[in-house]
Amino acid sequence: MTKPLKYTLIVTVTLSILILGTLYSLSDQVLDPESSMELTQQRIIDKWGSNYETEMSHLPAPIEISIPSPAGYQLHGQYFAASDTADCAIILCHGWTSNWAGMLRYAQAVQPCGCDMLLYDHRAHGQSGGTYPTGGIRESEDLIAVTHWLQHNKNYELDQIAWLGASWGAATALQAGAADTDVAFIIADSPFEDWYAAISERAVEQYGDAAHTLLRAVMQIVNWRSGIDYHDASALSAADDIDEPVLLIHSAGDQETHSAQSIHIAERLNDRSVFHHTQWGNDHTADVRNNMVDYQALISDFITELDNPHFSMD
Repeated sequence: MTKPLKYTLIVTVTLSILILGTLYSLSDQVLDPESSMELTQQRIIDKWGSNYETEMSHLPAPIEISIPSPAGYQLHGQYFAASDTADCAIILCHGWTSNWAGMLRYAQAVQPCGCDMLLYDHRAHGQSGGTYPTGGIRESEDLIAVTHWLQHNKNYELDQIAWLGASWGAATALQAGAADTDVAFIIADSPFEDWYAAISERAVEQYGDAAHTLLRAVMQIVNWRSGIDYHDASALSAADDIDEPVLLIHSAGDQETHSAQSIHIAERLNDRSVFHHTQWGNDHTADVRNNMVDYQALISDFITELDNPHFSMD
């Protein structure tokens, strides 16, 4: 081998290793969410202008629960029993890098329903098991497992159970809605239309348009590490097969997940669904914090139109 050829080979191999190392490191940002209780409690202080203790004081004392995932790990959560005579239950699904406590303000929003509420940590978040998040693919299976747990352990029928998700949790609930487990209704606040769209928006904002060049390669590494195909993580595709009525809410001022993603989802939902493109000037999932009364009115109107005897906002 000539010296120039040997030098070229060394340079090529070195650059390839550097590029693969960079791509692998970038995939960590997709697959390694920081979701400690400490981080969530600090967000409640910084973004909500409140604190964890105050938010918890508005709700009944919770019971800690652990539910088996179909994938073999445990899902950690908290069960808030409204009363001994509650006739409905709502499962709340948190967003990326959060945990069950990130849904406390949403729990207060639906508390007038008088339903039991189940808040839990997604896989690879909080205290739940699971190695990597999957953009809603495995998470939607977990949500259905949590729903079945409610049926078997609390004796609720599917028409007595609703799902409420925020951001990534909203996309998860919509993906679960495409399955055969038909609950009473779904409330989806600020979902992404698919996992790639969610990540690419944030990547371009952080790294500029050059992010598009690397992102598909990064997502292939995500596929390899997580054992899924990121293309399957799509609330937009799921919308075609959702039978439940959906209350879709997205702020026009969202700077993290553009509301156009919900516009696209809304176009493919069934005719019992309602989309509110709110104009309250709020950022991502902030409607429930900054406009609680108005937010509850949207939910109340939606539930009233459903005429489900198990749910009301009285």
